[in-house]
Amino acid sequence: MRALRILLRHRVTRWLRDPTWGTGTVAGQVVLLGFLLVLLAPLGLGSYVLGEVLRELYPEASALSLINGGMLYLVPVFMASRFLTQPPPSEHVAPYVSLPISGTGLLNGQAALSLLSLHTVFAVVLVGPVWAREIATAWTPVGAGAWLVAALLLTIVLASHGANLLHLLLGRRPWGTAGALAGIALFFAADATLGPDLFRGFSRVLFGRPALGLAVAVGIVGGTHAALLRAMRARLEVDGRTGRRTGGPSRRQAGFYRWVERTLPAGRLVALTLRQVARTRRLRGLGLYGLALVIVWYGAALGGVYGDVARSLFLIGLFGLGPTFGLGFIVFGIAAGHADGLFARPHAPRRIVKATLVLLWLGILPGTLLLPAFLPWLSPAQSSLLLGFALWWSGILVPALVYVAPRLRKPVDTSASAFTISVRTLHGIAVYPLLFAPMIAAAVADAAGVWWTAGAVLGGAGLIGLLALPWTTGVLARQLASHRHAMLAGFRANESV
Repeated sequence: MRALRILLRHRVTRWLRDPTWGTGTVAGQVVLLGFLLVLLAPLGLGSYVLGEVLRELYPEASALSLINGGMLYLVPVFMASRFLTQPPPSEHVAPYVSLPISGTGLLNGQAALSLLSLHTVFAVVLVGPVWAREIATAWTPVGAGAWLVAALLLTIVLASHGANLLHLLLGRRPWGTAGALAGIALFFAADATLGPDLFRGFSRVLFGRPALGLAVAVGIVGGTHAALLRAMRARLEVDGRTGRRTGGPSRRQAGFYRWVERTLPAGRLVALTLRQVARTRRLRGLGLYGLALVIVWYGAALGGVYGDVARSLFLIGLFGLGPTFGLGFIVFGIAAGHADGLFARPHAPRRIVKATLVLLWLGILPGTLLLPAFLPWLSPAQSSLLLGFALWWSGILVPALVYVAPRLRKPVDTSASAFTISVRTLHGIAVYPLLFAPMIAAAVADAAGVWWTAGAVLGGAGLIGLLALPWTTGVLARQLASHRHAMLAGFRANESV
């Protein structure tokens, strides 16, 4: 408990010192709170009326049985959401190791602090109303209490511990863990589509017998907690930033970096940033996540292009950016040390801007090169929108990201989640209309039948942006130089210690 109190006190102090929250504007905090309430209110209302909706849709079935059968599906949902958006326990333990506190207490405190997140609030909002409306009235107080405790243990504690354990296992044995996850996913998919639906049946038994469900939940959570502590203890380091490296780049990787240096404009800086992205788990995860979005949603769009062209173009416009979406906002904030080294060397700001533009153009290259795959199923007017997408991304969105990036002055936590991204400034939020413009253009073009016009507007604006790059690059370089000292100060102030 002493270690938990120390960690909690330091976590609260860090929140209060965070310039994006503790000393932020009251208006900004009110806006964030209002946005959170807007998200939570429909979830809570939907959970409260879930029983009535199920009775309307399935009058021949028991609503309580349907709810019990679906509760266990919340565990992988919350586990996946925590894995994708929540940093794992990343406290640097060097200041704590010398204190008279046990290592086990320190690890228990880190695991407990992972429960303090919005995911916990969402789990409570989803479980609490349906329990109050359906479960509390159908069971005895003891049975209803056991059901609620089991549900919260599984959706909050198990999901949190499972996501943290998954982070650690992927860091130690990535291919084996990924293969095991793929096998589990295939098993559940086959069970839901072809098999006897064992997962739903197990959920129905688990929550249909509250005492048994509570005992099973306590056992599963206890076992997961023990496995998590063992994995965290194996990774316990004096400083996570000085951990073991897996070695230098392979011969093929070294050849690729040499090709980048010799071929691309500002190639040495582009190769430097690519190396940083490749060796940092979170940045590497952002890039791979962007590629996965392109592959998955382009596949979904290609499958739906036969029936609904507008929906397919909507998906292309939303997910075509690929790695550029995740890396664009933080391209200068990879790490405080990276920014220090970048500006300490005699690199002209114009060259830095040019390298950043090239890097982000490489990020949109997969989504752009896959656009011709849709041409056989589109009319010439609809195809013009694809050309508009490519020009808009290259000529408008990429320079806009380079313009905004110097104003986002919080370096990447290299031990954080591979997919976590947070944009908390008005400058970052201002880019979202540009990001969603292709998606909006596809919807408007389909509703009004103005495909040529939508493609011409997007493509014309993007072409103007590309033609203006000789002038735009100078403007971006001057504003980068003017923000350089504020960037470095912000990176140092927000660097994790």
